[in-house]
Amino acid sequence: MNNILEGEKIPQSWENANIVLIPKKNTDNVRVANFRPISLLNVDYKIFTSILAERLKNVLAERIHEDQCGFLPGRHQRDNIRIIMNAIEYYEKNRQREVAFLFLDAEKAFDSVIWFCILETLSEMDIGFYFKNAIKKIYSKQSARIIINGELSDTLEIKKGTRQGCPLSPLLFILTSEILLDAIRKNKDLKGLRTKNIIFKTRAYADDIVCLIEEPTNQIKLWLETIEKFGEIAGIKINREKTKILTKNISQAQREELQKKTGIEVVKKVKYLGIELTASNTQLQKNNYDKKWREVKKKMERWDALNLSLLGKIAAIKMKVLAEALFLFQNLPILRNKKTLSDWQKEINKFIWGRKRARIKFQYMKDDIRRGGMGVPDLQIYYDAAVLEWVKEWAILRKTRILALEGQDLNKGWHAYLWKRKGFKEKNFNNHYIRKALLTTWERYKHKFYRKTPLWLSPLESEHMREIPRERWLTYKHLVRGDNHGISIKPYEEVKQLEPSITWLNYWQINECFKIDNQIGFEKNDTTWDKVLKLEKKVIKVLYQQLLIWETEEVYVKDNMIAWAREFGHTINFEDWEKCWQKRLKYTYSTAIKESWYKNFFRWYITPVKLAKFNKGKRGEECWKCRKEKGDLFHMWWGCKKIKRFWRKIKKEMEIILQIKFTLKPEYLLLGLTDFYMDSNNEKLFIYMISAARIVIAKSWKTTEIPSLELWTLKLMDIQNMDNLTQIISQKYHTTTKTNWNNLSRYLKEKWNLEI
Repeated sequence: MNNILEGEKIPQSWENANIVLIPKKNTDNVRVANFRPISLLNVDYKIFTSILAERLKNVLAERIHEDQCGFLPGRHQRDNIRIIMNAIEYYEKNRQREVAFLFLDAEKAFDSVIWFCILETLSEMDIGFYFKNAIKKIYSKQSARIIINGELSDTLEIKKGTRQGCPLSPLLFILTSEILLDAIRKNKDLKGLRTKNIIFKTRAYADDIVCLIEEPTNQIKLWLETIEKFGEIAGIKINREKTKILTKNISQAQREELQKKTGIEVVKKVKYLGIELTASNTQLQKNNYDKKWREVKKKMERWDALNLSLLGKIAAIKMKVLAEALFLFQNLPILRNKKTLSDWQKEINKFIWGRKRARIKFQYMKDDIRRGGMGVPDLQIYYDAAVLEWVKEWAILRKTRILALEGQDLNKGWHAYLWKRKGFKEKNFNNHYIRKALLTTWERYKHKFYRKTPLWLSPLESEHMREIPRERWLTYKHLVRGDNHGISIKPYEEVKQLEPSITWLNYWQINECFKIDNQIGFEKNDTTWDKVLKLEKKVIKVLYQQLLIWETEEVYVKDNMIAWAREFGHTINFEDWEKCWQKRLKYTYSTAIKESWYKNFFRWYITPVKLAKFNKGKRGEECWKCRKEKGDLFHMWWGCKKIKRFWRKIKKEMEIILQIKFTLKPEYLLLGLTDFYMDSNNEKLFIYMISAARIVIAKSWKTTEIPSLELWTLKLMDIQNMDNLTQIISQKYHTTTKTNWNNLSRYLKEKWNLEI
């Protein structure tokens, strides 16, 4: 690899790619155009280019303008959606201004870039001798072969385009497309959205480019000429059939003229980065949330026929439904009330419970697995976490261009609205589709994050007039100091050293704000929100965990935990429950074993006593097994004499297998709450054995039958086989501690004359 950096030729195996054709969904597979080519590249080549890509990312993050938000650290596609929605809000209030949003579609953009253009762009950047050598060697000679019916075609020579499947490709593409975006920004004849001193002309996510064009009937021709001129240099051609124009504040006659002049369709609705946009933000919920939920409901209706287990349904919700919902939450946090997501959650819960009555409270099910819950996603909390991620930008004030457009009609700084002082009012803030939705959620949680004034608050930013913005806003963390006499503002000279542009008037404003904010004091310790302000990744995860704790704090100790303790006749320490959730449930990947434990823990099973209540005494309460005593849950699992005999047999066999002695206690065998020592392997086998017993009891739940020792043994052998298979697969990907089943094998041979 170092030799390639010095200028030596790359290996021939790196030059070649094998192409597999994948048919596109719901298309005619007879046509070649309906297949998607996937390139398979040499692994060593991908390792080499991954190293180069990581180095190039850091350079491009500084050199590529923030209008391009694709494939670079700290940039997200939601920024583009946010800009467009704010632009639509801007033109909603400035109806005298005509605008067209031009959504460009380039024909096979990544496959069409001319290599010479890539190399020249890198030279202009002065990217460095070694790095340029490597790119030159990669983009000097390439070839590919197509795999058809398991056979390789003849070698095809490739002379243009960034390489599919190569980690460098998206970075090289956005570097090339920056030529166009930069040309548009610098061309003063091209009119875009201007607010204060900031101009918005383009936003891009790789090749998904949108142009904001004011006075489109006069300007569109010049814009298209600029774009096509770039296409001639870079080898990229605009597909006018797929390119769309969305207009606002323009008459029907003007729209028709625009379409005739450009040959590009003027539409009422356009899909950009997975979000359907219209000329009015009021249509966003209908076109995105409502439409998506109709699709999700159809999926869940199809899944009903699959006969999934309880945990299987929860996994399906996490993998499919939550993923699609989170995409909307992250890119479109515009819901005004809780009704939409409340309806979604009800439908999800109906799916989980097979359209029948729920047997476990949703408050318990959505709680974290580490606190005895089942981790069922709460969509409202996920939505609130995604909203707060957007609100985070108001607090840290980093993305100045987005904030300038989002707050272009406000009289105060963002911190004034985040932490409203007594008597503060401004109705104008909520006359904005995005701001109102975000602030409503923040107001719900801010006093949970902070009981006192936060130190990230900037008194000067909150009071400043928007015509005089600063590059740096001093926060209370910079401005205050504490001593034996309490907290006070630093002297003017010290503040002046921190920020030379601070005047006496500014210092007076800071002091006035401090007097008000100090009435409730300052939050000295870091809260979750302080942690979030420092995070670049996993923001939603951290927020969700905290919001979930607040939401479920009243069910920290669950009713079923109290009921089990009452029936066992003694208290159960919370630490003992935690061992089950955080350790023993992790011994197995088996959903059947986990589900068996959860059902028992949450007292899921229907008993004669429950049925008698449902039927208002029309059915008897006596146990289905012994037909004598009252059949409540504890009796059905333990108190019944017939079941008790079964548990005695199981205990005896377990002692033989594990070569230990233990007391016959319900907490041991029903829930695995043990208080005696076992090594980790025996502890794992113990969990497997009691799980097998619970499963065979559950299978004969409503019958008079008592499971036999043979049934238990067969179930245990089944668990052993599945565990062995799981270990074989797991060992391929990561090192795991293999279960030692030797004691069971010896038992099976001695007791049943079976060899495994």
